[in-house]
Amino acid sequence: MPLKKARAFEVRPAGVADIPALVAMRRAMFVSIGHTEEAVLAAMVEASAAYFHQALPAGEFRGWVAEAGGQIVGCGGLVVHRIPPTTYNLDGRVGYIMNMYTLPEWRRRGVARAIMAAMLSWLQAQGVSVATLHATPQGRPLYEQFGFAPTNEMRVLLTEPKSQG
Repeated sequence: MPLKKARAFEVRPAGVADIPALVAMRRAMFVSIGHTEEAVLAAMVEASAAYFHQALPAGEFRGWVAEAGGQIVGCGGLVVHRIPPTTYNLDGRVGYIMNMYTLPEWRRRGVARAIMAAMLSWLQAQGVSVATLHATPQGRPLYEQFGFAPTNEMRVLLTEPKSQG
């Protein structure tokens, strides 16, 4: 029987020491989807760092990283929030998945798949029965393989984002 080839990376929960990598990858994610205004990106980086420093230790945000040779090569995160019960979710808890990013040189090597599997496994272990996310066109095929399907969600921005500069 052939031996299973070991992955070149390991997925683990993110800790406070990983916050600089989480923030850098969050910035890279926004740049990759077309956000290029430097002042807005700088404000988002600052706000994200403050958020992660508060929410990660408090357990309000859960992150996972893929690490190879001491370098973070991919990440993902989630927040569990509660909505009123629905016909398909009687306890109302929803896992919102976000911050999915893989360094370009590590793409198509199973990094995002392994991170997504870890997050969905964690949600299932917590008894959370619904997960949502916003997909880029590049990420959509992977998410569909995990069973994600488009919904009828809509959005309105009630205030303009503020630059802090």
